[in-house]
Amino acid sequence: MSKNKRFTFANPDFTGMNHIQELIEIEITELTEWQDRFRTNSFFELVFILKGKGIQSMEYKTRNYQKDDFFLLPYSKCHAYEITEPTTFLFIRFTEHYFKNLNNTSIDYLQWYSRLNYIIGFYDFSTGLPVADEKDKNLVKKLFEIIWNEKAKPSEYSETVTANSLSSLLTIISSKLNPEVSQKNDSKFSEIIRHINQNIIDENKLSVVYLSERFNISNKYFSEYFKRNSHESLKEYIQKTKLQIAVNRIQCTQTPLQEIAWSLGFTDGSHLNKSLKKHFGLTASLLRKAKK
Repeated sequence: MSKNKRFTFANPDFTGMNHIQELIEIEITELTEWQDRFRTNSFFELVFILKGKGIQSMEYKTRNYQKDDFFLLPYSKCHAYEITEPTTFLFIRFTEHYFKNLNNTSIDYLQWYSRLNYIIGFYDFSTGLPVADEKDKNLVKKLFEIIWNEKAKPSEYSETVTANSLSSLLTIISSKLNPEVSQKNDSKFSEIIRHINQNIIDENKLSVVYLSERFNISNKYFSEYFKRNSHESLKEYIQKTKLQIAVNRIQCTQTPLQEIAWSLGFTDGSHLNKSLKKHFGLTASLLRKAKK
């Protein structure tokens, strides 16, 4: 049994969009038992638990959920909920292209898209992201409420408020990710790695000149400093990180290989495929096939 309210927001300037491929959809659903829902392979999904308890199953792994928990799901359809107490879900579904096609916001799309790639590369979709800090929990809850209220009672500012709130949610998720860095490394190097990961497609922010100035390290010494801490060159680290993101995007999404390649700075799908083969011994088609 379910009760639901749904709002969709499609940008009329997005070429080729139809009613199934809208850029963002927001829905509140009350359920006593889980029902499979139609989800196309072009959407991420943020889920917030307004009330209720149960067990979430994602990629064959389970975890308990309760009021005020939230999850980020990839395009994968392999998830379900065992509802032990009537549950109200707030779903926010959006595509990679959502921010790119906004008209009235000051959000830097390149920065946001770099951050989304960072999340795809390092977020464990099967275990989620437990947020223990009470301040962060309250902020997440408030942001979900703002997005819902803007859809329930739209105004001339709704597009901007919704986009900024969604961007803030993804920023919180991004800030909680901790790619492994050796404990022998100093805190400055950890900050450098985080910066690189979060700006992985912004070439201007990945240059030695930019990094040495930002982190107050001699331009001449930076490359040596980076290699001493990471045991690989800056160029090698950036390439490895892009390939790891590419692997996750291939396995978790249905995005065409050519689009993944271009978005990560590879010449084309063939170039990306050759790099994947060289570093992992697998092609994109084998990676995607293995995930089905």
